[in-house]
Amino acid sequence: MRRPMHTGLLLTAACTMVGGSSFDAPTLTVSSVVLADRSDEAVVLDVTLDAVNTNAVELPLETIEYTVFVNGGVVFEGTRSAEATLRREGTQQIVLPVAIRLAPDVPLDGVYPYRIRGEMTYVTPGEIAQLLFDAGVRRPTVSFSQRGEVDFGE
Repeated sequence: MRRPMHTGLLLTAACTMVGGSSFDAPTLTVSSVVLADRSDEAVVLDVTLDAVNTNAVELPLETIEYTVFVNGGVVFEGTRSAEATLRREGTQQIVLPVAIRLAPDVPLDGVYPYRIRGEMTYVTPGEIAQLLFDAGVRRPTVSFSQRGEVDFGE
């Protein structure tokens, strides 16, 4: 007597098929963190990521979630729609804005240590991969992090 297959087993099998595909995850590297703008109330940093796709197909990007620390404390947390597709076998830059509100009694000036960490969600090629992504079953991610110093001087 045969029993019907359980839905969970089907999803596991589908995930295994997609997971076994020959697509490499993109890589993300923070290439620069620079002061983009400054006022009496806030500073804006531009964090530039180099995104590399070694695959022969494009990879649609969904979101980038990131946190920025300055001098050991969290100064910004954000989620940005990636609004891009990584071109096949290429590198492209993605700029993430970071707005930091300044406290009136503690001006941010000079060179400070920073740390940024984040995660980008992308979609692997194929109809099954897209269906699993849309269902929330499989959402591939790649992370990035960087430490350094940034000059907040005017």
